Amino acid sequence: MFRVKICGVTTPADAELAVACGADAVGINLFRGSRRFVGEGAAREIVRAVGDGAEVFAVFVNEAPETIRELCARIGVARVQLHGDETAGVAGRIPFWRMKAVHAGGEVDLDALRGYPCEAFLVDAGKAGEYGGTGKELPWATLRDRFGGLLAKPGEPGPGKPWALAGGLTPGNVERAIALARPFAVDVASGVESAPGKKDPDQVYAFIEKARRGLLLAGA
Repeated sequence: MFRVKICGVTTPADAELAVACGADAVGINLFRGSRRFVGEGAAREIVRAVGDGAEVFAVFVNEAPETIRELCARIGVARVQLHGDETAGVAGRIPFWRMKAVHAGGEVDLDALRGYPCEAFLVDAGKAGEYGGTGKELPWATLRDRFGGLLAKPGEPGPGKPWALAGGLTPGNVERAIALARPFAVDVASGVESAPGKKDPDQVYAFIEKARRGLLLAGA
């Protein structure tokens, strides 16, 4: 499981920046409805720029499993982030490491997530019709109580899966968010940008440094 992920990377230069600052993972948004969408050619260049320096996630929203398999094979990605309303049946047909987004800004069907075929969850601030990048914060202290046994606790035995926290995270609040929510990892996009899809070097560096410190203190 990665620790710090910089998502919504749109250029090879920003991918190299994230890796140089210590990111464990970067995300490429292949959802055409996103302001951070990149096409296949650009995605391939970003993957090459990252090399072995970090994990690369391809982010999809309600895409057909066949399309996901074929596109990931062409760009060289083996980890996917399912950021839409994908059912368990759809996820089960995707032969990659899967992280399922849980849009905690609205109502969540917990029964549909129990036994969901994924390796990790991503808890973000989206809701119906919103698929990330909202910049909204979540009530961090109550997340684990809200989701019961779905979210594992770092360093403790018990039910649940590893999970990443997203939604409204910035260099200024990430340590507090980690202390309250105690996730395994954090994921940021808009919180380290100077404009949608353009990462700010100072913010990326500060976010990663503070996130790593917060995760260490939280025992994650």
